[in-house]
Amino acid sequence: MFWKKRKKEGSRADPDRRREPRREDGCTITLTPRDSTGRRGEKVLYYGRTKNASPSGLKLDSDVSFPVGTIVSIKLQSPKTRRLIQAAGEVKWVTPSGDGQTFEIGLEFVETSIRSIMDLLDHIYKA
Repeated sequence: MFWKKRKKEGSRADPDRRREPRREDGCTITLTPRDSTGRRGEKVLYYGRTKNASPSGLKLDSDVSFPVGTIVSIKLQSPKTRRLIQAAGEVKWVTPSGDGQTFEIGLEFVETSIRSIMDLLDHIYKA
């Protein structure tokens, strides 16, 4: 029938559906889950490596998996701008990598200051 709505291309679950274009990246970052502490009460740090980044989020490799919905604090020392970028991201998806030892993780930036977003833009788009 002509009044039926057509199904939209790409669903919300489609991991390749992006709001902004992504740029390849390869920086070491530290990840700290918001609500985790170590044995002595200190924050637990994990390390990862970015695969690509955009103004709204990033994809990274890590040897640790986080539950979807986890908020993590992110620190990235940009080799391009020489600035320390601090942001927060929500884990949107996690998939095991082919090697079975690491995980690909999709993060969406949340609760991040305008200054940090500007620093991220400089890092992502600076040649």
